[in-house]
Amino acid sequence: MQQLIVLPGNSVTNQTWGGLMSDHYGPWFDSLHCQSYEHWEAGDPVIDFDVELVKLRERSQPLLGGEEVVLAKSAGSLLALVAIAEGILRPTHCVFFGMPLDMAAEDLFQNDWSALETLTVPTLVFHNSADPTADYRFTAAALQQYAPTATLITTEEKDHWYGDVETYDSYIKDFLRES
Repeated sequence: MQQLIVLPGNSVTNQTWGGLMSDHYGPWFDSLHCQSYEHWEAGDPVIDFDVELVKLRERSQPLLGGEEVVLAKSAGSLLALVAIAEGILRPTHCVFFGMPLDMAAEDLFQNDWSALETLTVPTLVFHNSADPTADYRFTAAALQQYAPTATLITTEEKDHWYGDVETYDSYIKDFLRES
């Protein structure tokens, strides 16, 4: 059984992104989980990784043994990295969009890149070269240094939306089929 896990970005506007990705990619899988974050309901501005890791752990317990594919954007990709490093998620594939590794360097990782270094599953990363939120050059360099097996696909949008599924479809289909 293949299961898609969608982890949106930080801001509440990412509920729309999560819905778009769930609606578009969900039918490719046997089941779907799209995480809704506590801070969205509370009106807080920033994700609480500890709270979301607990929710993810509780959600994923019955799924052990199934194939999990993680599709995550921005802060959701950071949540995925930590969840994978802690053994909460055991995906067979990861697809990340707009990874804000520059923001995570000091705040979340505290310059300990082991969460990125332990990423050994096939991983596809889409990143806009002019992303105003997540520095493309930093992400490209960090991936090259700490996760060299991840495949970086440079996209050209000038925002942090990552909602152009038509751009991603062929890459993702090939990636899931070949790896």
